[in-house]
Amino acid sequence: MQFQGPISAVGQDVPPVGISNMSEGQSLIPTGTNSIYRFLDHLEANGVARGYYLNDQRIVWSGMEETFGAEGIIAPRLRQRCGNFEFLIDSEFYINQPHDANQLMDSAERQSYAANFRINPFEISQLALVTNHEDWTFKIGKFVTPFGRTYFPLYTNSRMDAPYIRTEAIQWRETGILAHYKSGYFVGDIALTNGIENLDTNSSKALVARIGLESDSWAVGCSLKKQDGNGSESQKEFGNHYGVDLMFRNGPFQFSSECIFDEYGFRWPGFDPLNINWVKSIYYRDVSSGQPMAPCTGIGYYANLDYAGGPWITTLNYGEFYPIHTGTAPDQRVQRRGIIKVAYRVAEPVQVFSVLMVENGGYLAQQNESRKPITVLEGFQFTF
Repeated sequence: MQFQGPISAVGQDVPPVGISNMSEGQSLIPTGTNSIYRFLDHLEANGVARGYYLNDQRIVWSGMEETFGAEGIIAPRLRQRCGNFEFLIDSEFYINQPHDANQLMDSAERQSYAANFRINPFEISQLALVTNHEDWTFKIGKFVTPFGRTYFPLYTNSRMDAPYIRTEAIQWRETGILAHYKSGYFVGDIALTNGIENLDTNSSKALVARIGLESDSWAVGCSLKKQDGNGSESQKEFGNHYGVDLMFRNGPFQFSSECIFDEYGFRWPGFDPLNINWVKSIYYRDVSSGQPMAPCTGIGYYANLDYAGGPWITTLNYGEFYPIHTGTAPDQRVQRRGIIKVAYRVAEPVQVFSVLMVENGGYLAQQNESRKPITVLEGFQFTF
C-alpha cells in the first residue's frame, strides 16, 4: 500500500459545489469555495489545514494503526500572459506530520515495511512550468498523471482514502513532459515521464497517454501507461496498465467509474521481498510470477457516487481487483474495498468529515496475523 481547492487548467470542467474535479488539477483542496487569494498582479494561492483521527486496523501488525495527526496544503500559482500565450508556475506543496522514531522493527518483515511509515514533512505534490496557447497546454516538471480521471473528494495527503486501483496501481503524479489538447468535446494527453512520482532510479522512461470526450455533464476516456519497469534490473517491477474511465453529472449527483487491466510484480524471479527498502504493498503485489519477463496480471474497477447538496457532501464507493495470471506468486487474492464519506460544511471555510473504509479480511497477512479490514478517519479542515 502506498502511503502517500481548485487548480484550474484549460478545458477543466466545473463540478458540483464541494466535489473535487480531478480531471486536471487533482488537488486535495476542496472546490466550490472562494478561497483563492491573489497577491500583486500575477500571484495567487490557496490551501488547507487539516486535523484528524485515524484508526487503520489493516496495519495493526505494525503497532502504528491508531493516531491523531495534522497536515496542510499550500498551492501557489504564478501567472503571466504574453499575447496569446499564458505562462504559469503551477505548484502544490504538502506539509506532513511524520511518525515518531520508536517504531516496531523487531522482525525482517516489519523492517521491509519501514518506508511505508517514512513520511516527509515537506512534499512536492506538483511543481511544473506550464504554457497555454489556444487549444494546447504544455507542462514540464511534476504534474498530475494524465492516466484516467478521478472526481471524488479526498481527505488525506497520503490519498489512502481512495479506491484500491488508485492506491495500489495507478500513480497519482508523474515527473516529465506533457502535451494536453482540448477542442470542443475532444481531449487528448500524451506524456513522457520517469514512470514514478519522483526522480528516476534508472534510465527507463514511461509513456502515459489518454484520449477522451468531455463536456460539463459527462466524460469518457481510455488511457495507457507503458514502461519496461521501475528500479535497477534485478529489482525492476512492472507498472503497465490500460484503462477506461467515465463520469455523468446531474444536479447534485455525480457518478464516476474507472476500470483497468494491470501488469505488476517483479520482472525477474528470485528477488526477496524482505529486501525491499521502498514503499511496499500490504497486499503482496511486490512478488514474481515465477517466470522471467512475465508479469502478474489482474483486472480492477470501482464505481463512485457523490451527492453535494447544501452543506453536505456524501460519497459511496465500491471496487474490486481480480488477479488473472499470477503463476507461483503467493497470497494473490480478490481484493474488495468499500468506502463511505460524509462531510459537512460548518461555515464557509470549515468542514468536518468522516470516512469509513471496509475491505475483505479474515485471511492471514503480515506477521501471520488475521487481516482486520476496517479503517476509520475523522477530522476537520479549514480552507483558506
